[in-house]
Amino acid sequence: MKQAIISPVYDLELSDRLSHTYLILSWLCKKDPQYKSHWTNIKKKYDDAYVILDNGANESKLSSDQEILSLALEMNVDEIVAPDEYLNAESTIEKSKKFLDKYYDEYIKGRLNVQAVLQGETKDEFMKCFDAFMNDDRINVIGIGYRNLYDPFLSEMEEYKSINWDDIGIKDSEYLKNSMTFKTFYSMVSRIFFLKNYINFDIIREKNKKIHLLGLTNPYEIKLISNTFKDEIRSCDSAAPIQAAQSNVMFDITYGVSEKPQAFLNFEERLSSEERNRSEYNIQVMKDWLNE
Repeated sequence: MKQAIISPVYDLELSDRLSHTYLILSWLCKKDPQYKSHWTNIKKKYDDAYVILDNGANESKLSSDQEILSLALEMNVDEIVAPDEYLNAESTIEKSKKFLDKYYDEYIKGRLNVQAVLQGETKDEFMKCFDAFMNDDRINVIGIGYRNLYDPFLSEMEEYKSINWDDIGIKDSEYLKNSMTFKTFYSMVSRIFFLKNYINFDIIREKNKKIHLLGLTNPYEIKLISNTFKDEIRSCDSAAPIQAAQSNVMFDITYGVSEKPQAFLNFEERLSSEERNRSEYNIQVMKDWLNE
């Protein structure tokens, strides 16, 4: 699994630490010429650079369809995230389809991969969204957010016993539960639960789809994911190591964080020397998890 680190404008070299796969923010590309220039030229620095252009919905800064597409073509990115609406399956399916119907044949086909993000308030809605994207050949990547499965699958997850968690690759589940808040634990394990119980990876491969994980509630999830799925998950993005550093949090090697830091990452302020050191430490912990 490739891990993309999302970094502030003045510390973008931190994004190179774990892979040359990057998720970049469309709203910040529009706002900051330095940020836009860095990512426009990243392939001159790394031949294996792979750039995903996010739509800004997670930060409530959703760019228009035309803005996303124009930026993607101008900056020569590899992948765009189609429009979505948090928790709303019907709207997300409709927006993604409308976007692809309008732009795919003329501007996207053969130039860009398309990632569509699963949404839904209930399990049925979530699975309807999943089926719609799986059956659309224009969509190459299924995106799964770090908070999208908590509500739809919580009641099922609460019925799991320690032995069930062990069976799907989450060892020491009682220790992990006791090390973090209720919501942090169940948010952290929700994607593993979903992938293990609802995804047939033979069909994923047959349809030539990839899976990308958007964000991390607890960065310890990447250890669980990499141990459980090996190469079945293409990539994950996160600002967690730097967001935590700005909140004076250093990752614990045995469980990550007790809860997700609440402060949003400050993208437009240079990290202090202390924040930089904590960021470097947190990134190294993530590297160790990925390499175990």
